[in-house]
Parts: sequence; C-alpha cells; structure tokens
Amino acid sequence: MNRIIFLFMIILIITSCVSEQKIVEKKEIKKIEKMSLPAWIYELPPGDNFIIGIAGKSIYEDQMKDAAKQMAAVMHSRNRSSYTISKRAATDKEDYLGGGSAGFNLNVSSSPEETRRIYDSLVTLDEVDYYGYFITLYSDGKAILSDKYKKRYVANSPKWFENNGLKLDGDIILSYASTSSSDLITAWENAAEQARFEIAEYLEKNVQSSLTNKNDQIEKKYAIETRRKLSHLKISRSFITSQLYDNLRSYKVYLELTAK
Repeated sequence: MNRIIFLFMIILIITSCVSEQKIVEKKEIKKIEKMSLPAWIYELPPGDNFIIGIAGKSIYEDQMKDAAKQMAAVMHSRNRSSYTISKRAATDKEDYLGGGSAGFNLNVSSSPEETRRIYDSLVTLDEVDYYGYFITLYSDGKAILSDKYKKRYVANSPKWFENNGLKLDGDIILSYASTSSSDLITAWENAAEQARFEIAEYLEKNVQSSLTNKNDQIEKKYAIETRRKLSHLKISRSFITSQLYDNLRSYKVYLELTAK
C-alpha cells in the first residue's frame, strides 16, 4: 500500500512539474553594425570623375580588384550616358477578373566602347574593407584626393536623406533612393538604377490610353512608357548600413544622384 502511495506521489510531482514548464519563445536578434569609413563614402569630392566600385572579398586579390574596377566603369558609364526604358501596361475590366498588369525597367550604357575607355582610365585613390566587401574609390583621369576625404569616422545616419524621390535645387535635380539586399553590390546597383529612373520619368513621360467596348464590357487600357537618354549624372552622396538578423547579414544603401 505504501508503495502504491509513493508511486502516486511521484506521478503527481512529475505532472505538476510539466504543467509548470514555460514555453520559451525564440527572440529575433537584430543588430545594426557600424564601421569607421572614409569621408568619400559619405560624400564624393567635387567634380564628375570620382567613382566608387565594389567587389566581394576574395583571396584572389587581382580578380577582386578587377571586379571592383569593372563595376565602377559600368556605373560611371551609365551615369555619363545611358538609356532608360520604363514600360507599364494595365487592363481593367468591369468583372474585376480579367484585369492585369505588367511592366519592366531597363537601363543600359549607351556605348560599350565608352565603358571600356573609362575602365582603362580608372586610377585607384583609396580603398576600404567593409563586412566582406572591398570598396574602392577611383578617378577617371588625373584627380587628386585630399586628405580630408581619407579621414575615417562613423556616421550615425544620412541626415540628407528623407525619402525616396526627387528634389529640385534651381537647375539641379536631386534624386534619392534606398534599397536593401543580402548583397551589398546588388543594393548599390539597385539604388543607383532606381534613382536614374526617377530622373528619367521626371524629364519625359508619355501616356497613352484608349477606351474600347468589347462584349458589352468596358475595357480600359493604359500604357505608360518612358524613354530617355540620360547624361551627366553623378552619385554625390552615399550611406551604407549593415544589419544582422539572427546572424543573417543584410545591407542597406542610400544614394543621392545629381543631374544638371
């Protein structure tokens, strides 16, 4: 009898312990990392011949540096002269089932030969490592980088950036864009492309529309197309942040693109 009572007490104790267990939820760990960067990351020197190139860190140093140089050449070529094509099409129907939309954006350099010329002319001025990436400042020609732009410091936030969009400063168009990605190069290129399209759409937009009647249903068709050759653009300011979400790194890039 005593043995039965003893076993019953053990069962009660185990049951009470199980009921008292708390479910521990895994908390998402978010960490924004900051690094001391040279001043030219935050604001490029005056003039149109300073360019930033980025490549993933690699043990093959020559290939890494060449990749950064190629990126800089393509970016500079597109800012100097490129074509942007943006198309949007949408169909709305009264039954709400036949509607749909489609679109694409395209931004290409106007001259491969010019891109090659820029690549051959690029001169390295400064470089820095940033969380797995190699960032280099180049000049297109014989530019000199003053020491104040080589000074490194930690910036808390891009005070010049408010929202994605455009601002006008006299005859100067300022385009602001920010994008995020797990890849720093992708974030940078997407932000630059987004800023170019903002400027292109501001400069020229053609809207075509038609109204047709088909099978007693009203069908509206819209097409928005922007085609523009852009030239003399410059990335004047930039800002980079790196964040860790549960040990997964992402990057956010802020850019200011200037057009005259």
